[in-house]
Amino acid sequence: MLARGLIVTSTLVISIACASAQTAKFSDHCSDGTALPFAPIELKHPIDATCGTKGKPTSSAPSQLQNEAKNNFCGAAAGASPESFTPQMFFDLEHNTHINSGTGKEPADRTELQHLGEGKIVRMKANLIEAHHADVGSGESVNCGGLKEEDNDIHIAFGPTANTLECKSVSGEISPHFRPASWNEIGHFEKFDPATKKNIVNAVLASRLQAHPYRITGQLFFDASHTLCACGTKCNPSRSARWEIHPIYNIEVCKAGTPCNADTDSDWIAFDTWWNTLVPPQPIKPPHSHQPHEAKKKGTPKAKK
Repeated sequence: MLARGLIVTSTLVISIACASAQTAKFSDHCSDGTALPFAPIELKHPIDATCGTKGKPTSSAPSQLQNEAKNNFCGAAAGASPESFTPQMFFDLEHNTHINSGTGKEPADRTELQHLGEGKIVRMKANLIEAHHADVGSGESVNCGGLKEEDNDIHIAFGPTANTLECKSVSGEISPHFRPASWNEIGHFEKFDPATKKNIVNAVLASRLQAHPYRITGQLFFDASHTLCACGTKCNPSRSARWEIHPIYNIEVCKAGTPCNADTDSDWIAFDTWWNTLVPPQPIKPPHSHQPHEAKKKGTPKAKK
């Protein structure tokens, strides 16, 4: 009887484990069968098979609820146009949002946030201030605590100009789930150095990524895990609104010679198309020397003083 009980128990454990594994997968289709917004260029990653929409299983219920909101790729109604947003509109929305926030303060009910607009699809024209793969080496609940670059979001700071102060930026985030290869390169604007725990700007890539305005489309989302980081204070992340575009559904680059009108589709080209037409950035050579064209002859008399 004991052996039979062990077999039953083992079978039950295996069944539960299999069920958990199934629920942990991240689908590349919405419940209605709709594919991801960037399906033609999506790329599968290991995290897609191990981390579901709720993120880390041991996170609190409010945190998992927020993770589900962060992972919403299904907010676009069929045939509906995104609502046009400007950076200033994010700041105005922030001014009208009176919800406590910070690590561990995620709301248990996001109804009020949904009434303010969370979940709708917006589109913004802006310039790239900086970008990096966030939480490398530390992990984040939404991505099940993964430590590698491939496991984490790409955080992008956007503003009216490329030299806008980061503390006056609007955040956009590219999810690691099914992240296209070209989009991943945006995160290499800065490279994390595990030895110094600092991010180092790739000057060659930065100049390329900051040369054109972008049109970003995605979900309007309120990140309740953070507090505001006003200019003049030391805090992270540095930004003027907890509202952001997360996850990003589409990235476009302004076509050369056009007015970059946010509402004119013909002014924009898909980032993936633009990126793949470029010659790969060449690395900057380290300090080095050159041999003189004319070797110094032996026995050459010294110049008179």
